[in-house]
Amino acid sequence: MKTPSKHALLTASLVLVGASAVGCGGGGGGGVGGPPTDASEKEFCTSLTSLFADLGSMTDASDADTIKAIKTWGKGLEEVGTPENISDEGRKGFELITEQVAELDEGDTTEDFAQMDAELSESENKAVDAFDTYTTDTCASMSPEAPELPELPEPS
Repeated sequence: MKTPSKHALLTASLVLVGASAVGCGGGGGGGVGGPPTDASEKEFCTSLTSLFADLGSMTDASDADTIKAIKTWGKGLEEVGTPENISDEGRKGFELITEQVAELDEGDTTEDFAQMDAELSESENKAVDAFDTYTTDTCASMSPEAPELPELPEPS
């Protein structure tokens, strides 16, 4: 199985450095039709790291199965939203990642997924970096032991 990488996993890989287990959605809304902005840190971190458990349990998964798991994860993350204390820049990174994951097509491969960040602008990269920093700072302390980082394919 090819392991997915980059963009959504760009965030996820940094969170692999530490987070927690299962949770579900935050209550309020973040704007018209936007993801909530009032998730608890625990439910946010749980949702963020749930992808690793899902991918870890998939052996010999096809690209289609992996992309489906990533899309399901992205949808769940979007439903949970972010905690109130995330910076505006971090929130933009969150929105960018969840939008990119939502735009994955059924026929996309893990290689396509790995290349998603290749077209990000400098400002978009800054937003994703701010989100990565937030998730690392917020979620790392909630995990007693950091899970092992999956090996990611090199972009071609």
